[in-house]
Amino acid sequence: MNDVANGIDLTTVGEPEPSPRLSRRNMMIGGVMLATAGLAYTRQPKPIPPVLGKTKLDTLIPNKIGRWTYETTSGLVLPPRDQLSERIYDQLVTRVYSAPDGTGVMLLIAYSGRQDGMLQVHRPEVCYPASGYTLTEAANHDIPVGPDFALPTRFIVAEGLSRTEQLIYWTRIGPSFPTGWLSQRRAVIDENLKGYIPDGVLVRMSAIANGNTSLTPIFDEFTRELIRSVPAKTRQILIGR
Repeated sequence: MNDVANGIDLTTVGEPEPSPRLSRRNMMIGGVMLATAGLAYTRQPKPIPPVLGKTKLDTLIPNKIGRWTYETTSGLVLPPRDQLSERIYDQLVTRVYSAPDGTGVMLLIAYSGRQDGMLQVHRPEVCYPASGYTLTEAANHDIPVGPDFALPTRFIVAEGLSRTEQLIYWTRIGPSFPTGWLSQRRAVIDENLKGYIPDGVLVRMSAIANGNTSLTPIFDEFTRELIRSVPAKTRQILIGR
């Protein structure tokens, strides 16, 4: 007897019935994934409101800072003009100031409204060796700029073929002032975990060294005069709120 005669329809053998349980499980998994995606979107770091707007930082730095007067924009050590550094050149200030006694200070300010590590290219530990200098001394140096605040900076001596420079610099990432690359990255991550993409600034001032005399008193004075002479918006860029 054939199978049809016995009442067996081979077209239905081995085809499982739809599983209500499986469908409900898929719906639950899909719901969880959708909720997770929504939570991730709501917790995605967002940029802080722009401080400068369309204003160029260069227009906010005065030509007269204490006893120093703006002279020129050339003469500073800069990182190579590669694609990485070009991305922040629209907010890069480079100036040379001189005092009546001949004391010169070279100022660099690199600002990024959305700090994602781009300031790393302007750290003296990166750009000075790339320009042929050897860093022979480095130490932390705090500058008192108010009754309750000392600005954390780094003091560096850089020796080149034609000149030796002493310099200080500081970086501000959001509300933090990291003095090293790892602490800079940690400051960015901490702000990301709070839901923000922080802004960041690197401020560097340098001078040509004559002998072994430390130039930190000059840098301290110039820093205090710089902070005192800029408007509140610029002060927020330099040292935060």
